Order: sequence, then structure tokens, then C-alpha cells
Amino acid sequence: MSASITERRVDAHHSEDILTFIRDGVRVQNIPTLPDEAAPLHKGLTVCICTFKRPDSCVRFLDSLPQQDLKPNRLVIVDASPGDETEQRIAGYSQIADLADEVFYFRVQGAFQTLTCSRNFALRWVATDLLVFFDDDIVLQPRCLSEMAQVYRDNEDEVVGINAHDRQGNKTPPLLWRIRRLFRIVPHLTPGTYTRGGISVPWIFQPPTESVVQGDWLSGCAMMWKTSVIREVKFNEAFGGHSTGEDLDVSLRMGRHGKLMLAGKAHVLHLPDKAGRPNSYVIAYAGIQNAYDIHQRCLENRTVLDTMRFVYAFGLDTVLRSLTFVRPGQMKRRWNFVRGRTMFFFDRLFRRSPKRKSG
Repeated sequence: MSASITERRVDAHHSEDILTFIRDGVRVQNIPTLPDEAAPLHKGLTVCICTFKRPDSCVRFLDSLPQQDLKPNRLVIVDASPGDETEQRIAGYSQIADLADEVFYFRVQGAFQTLTCSRNFALRWVATDLLVFFDDDIVLQPRCLSEMAQVYRDNEDEVVGINAHDRQGNKTPPLLWRIRRLFRIVPHLTPGTYTRGGISVPWIFQPPTESVVQGDWLSGCAMMWKTSVIREVKFNEAFGGHSTGEDLDVSLRMGRHGKLMLAGKAHVLHLPDKAGRPNSYVIAYAGIQNAYDIHQRCLENRTVLDTMRFVYAFGLDTVLRSLTFVRPGQMKRRWNFVRGRTMFFFDRLFRRSPKRKSG
């Protein structure tokens, strides 16, 4: 089921869509052939970064990598930026040898320029049994990699995915989430859970802990996967552009193969960078469109009642979002968000085919 939802279009375009290949700080003239996914994996860790128009954030992440006590076997950077600023920064990075045993940088275009396609492309260059995807606006805290890897090594027969704990997150649910619970938009606020109405409860509500906590999904900003399984499941390339909800989608499908855990001792700082993000209308439309798709495909034993729960949850939540117009500031962003949500419901109501937004 998982393979059928992934449009394997990247293999057909890899030659013309790879603009630059840099290995260990040196530009390579000949674009390499994609590795065979059937090649044996060795014990180790690969770090993958997919970046888009965020050179400063990307370099800030790289600066935090040498501070880890576990050095990755390989670092794979996939840059879908239209310009070459990130490429120049990577080519001139003075501590390239301290980042990993091997560093691969690809600047890509065309079929690879959506987040899910970039991540599937990165998967092809992993030769270790463990890999971890970090957003480019993440800063690693000490021992993050080793703590994540240890959770997997201690539970190899059960665990397929591990999250790091975002120390920038809210520690208590804000007013909007408490109202959502009051009106049963969500039945509870347990961090890392996926509700039958199609709304996922963020991990940022998880209080500080040194324990390992099981959940239904992993946040895309810092997620480690068992390579052999994630290569089989893959990221959903039908999600365009920013690919809103891609982490929830792949998590629910990976969860069919094993447990998903939060490593309480593994810490990151997520410092959201607005660069490279689509506007709020596109985020809202693509977000609910992808959420509806995920709810249809990934919710176990989905019923008509669950569909009604989805309509109620997202419909009432859109109404609640519209009430924020009374608050000063960011009026245009809020209006565009509500407009995007409303337009999706309009398209579904009148049976118009929703247009796939690059979200």
C-alpha cells in the first residue's frame, strides 16, 4: 500500500535535475549515478538535510554538528534553492572534515524541488542502517545524535522511528488548543497522538523528560528512521512544494512496521526560519487537503463517523481561526489562512477537484 502512493518520478529525471555535486568540499564534475537501494547497509548513522533558500540556517545547523559526541558516517545535503548562495557557503565551509566521515552536497532542480522528493532522493545516498532527517533551521544540542541512536540500539526489534525533543516548544497547551479540547475538536491533548478527527497533537506539549515516550507520529524537524523500512515506505511525492503534513503521513505508515518513540534525552532547538515557506493561503489549503488525504489513507479502520469527525474538527477549527481577526496584527496572514481552509471546503462541497497546492 505504501509504495503505491509514491510517484517514483525522481529516478527518471536524476541526470538533468542534479545541478551540482560536492563531495567533502570539492566540486565533482561528473554527476554520479544513483546508488542501488538493494545494496547492503552497514551499522552506522547518516544525517540528511533538505534545504530551500535558507543558507544562514543551514550553516548554523552545520556549526552545531561537530559538537556531537557521535560523528555521522555520512552527511547528505539536498539543496533545492533556485540560487547558488547555499552552494557557495557549503563549498567554502572551513570545517567540512569535522561534520562527518563523508559529506555529500547536491544542488537540485525540477522533480527534486519538493520536500518529499528531496527526502526520497537523500534516501538513495544512505549506506547505514540508521538515518536522521533534520530541518535546516534546527540547532543540535549536546549528545542529541547519540541519545537518539541509543534508543534504537536498545530496541532494534521493536522501534522504527525516533524523535528528538524540541526545547524551544511550548511546555503547556496554549488557549487555542484548550478551546479545541473544550469543543471536542480533539478529545485530549496527549503529545504525539493522532486523533480520529484527523488532527495531530504536537510533541511540543511534552514536558521535559529523560524517559522514552511512545507516540503515533514524529515531528519532521528531527526524525530518525530505520533505513531498510523507510526505504520501503518512502515519503509521499504527491505532496508538493513545502509538503505540509508529510511527517504525519510517513509516520502513520511507518507506524505499521514498528514503534515510534520520543527520546527524552535527545534535545534540539527548532528556530523556525520563514524563508522558503509558501504564503499562508497555500499553507492552509495544502494543509487541509493533505490532512484529508492522510485521514482517508492512513487512519486505521476509518468509518463514516470518522469522516464526520474530520469535517466537524476542521470546520469548527476554521471558525475559531476566523475569530482571531479581532486581535491586532498579522491580519492579512490570518485572513489568507482562513480563506485557504474555506476554499478547500468549497471545492469539496461542490465536487470541484481540489487543486494540489505547493504547500
